[in-house]
Amino acid sequence: MAIQRDSTGDAAMRSLPSIFEAACLIRCTGVGRSPGARPLGHDFGPGSGPAPGPTSGSAIGTLTPGASFLSGGDTALPGPSAAPAYTGAALRAGGVAVLAEFNQPEAAERLSRLLADLGVAASWATLVGGGRRQYFVHRVTIPGSSWVSTVGQLAAGWRQGRHFLLRTDPVGASSPHNARREALARRAWQAASLAAGRQRRGGLFGVRLADQEMAAVLVRSARLLGATASIRSRPGCLQVSVTSVTSEAALLEITTPPLRVAS
Repeated sequence: MAIQRDSTGDAAMRSLPSIFEAACLIRCTGVGRSPGARPLGHDFGPGSGPAPGPTSGSAIGTLTPGASFLSGGDTALPGPSAAPAYTGAALRAGGVAVLAEFNQPEAAERLSRLLADLGVAASWATLVGGGRRQYFVHRVTIPGSSWVSTVGQLAAGWRQGRHFLLRTDPVGASSPHNARREALARRAWQAASLAAGRQRRGGLFGVRLADQEMAAVLVRSARLLGATASIRSRPGCLQVSVTSVTSEAALLEITTPPLRVAS
C-alpha cells in the first residue's frame, strides 16, 4: 500500500506513522557489529526461534547493503542498479531479500509487524554465529518481488515524516499538525529505543546511531515530547542523549523500561 495523498490527505496521514517508524528502525542500524561478528555474507546457523540478543547497552548488529540508502543519510530513491547483487538474484529468482539486521529481537519483530500491517509479507529469523562465543543476528527479509515497491515506500515515508518533524512553523499554530508531529516524534523514539544502542546514565536516556539525519530527528522529537536532547560525536557513532525532561513528558513513557511500543 503506497503512500498516496487524496483530496483531504487523510489516507496519507493514516499510513505515514507506521511507514516512518519502519524507516526509522532501519536508519538506526549501522553503529557497529556485535563483538565477534563477521562481515555480512558469512554463513550463520538458523536459531530455534527468537533468541536473546546482546545486552541492552550494546550497539545494534550489522548494516545490510540493501538498507544502506535508508541508513547512510542518502534520502534519494535508488534505481534497480543500486540493489546489491544478492538482492538482484532474489528479484530474478522470486526469492527473498534482506532488508535489515538487528541484534535486538524486538526491533526485528517490530519491523516485520509494521511491514505486514502495510501489506508487505515480511518475516524475521534469528541467526547464530561466533563459535564458542555465540552472538545472535535478527534478520528481516521480504519477497524479492516486493523489494522495489517497499524501498520506495520507506524512502517516501522517511522524507515526508522528516519534513513534518523538522518544519519551522511554530508549535501551537495548528492542533492537527501538532498531533501529527507528536505521533511521528513518538514513533521515532520508539524505533530508536528498540534498534539503536541504548544507554542510561544518571536516570537520563541516550542512544547511539550512525545517521546524522536520524539524530536530528530525535533531537527535534524530544522537544515535541517535553524534553531536550543533545548530539555528541563518539568514535564510530553519534550519541543522542536526553539532557532534561519534565515530569509530564511523553518521552518518559517510551524511554522508561519496560519499553512501551504502540501498536
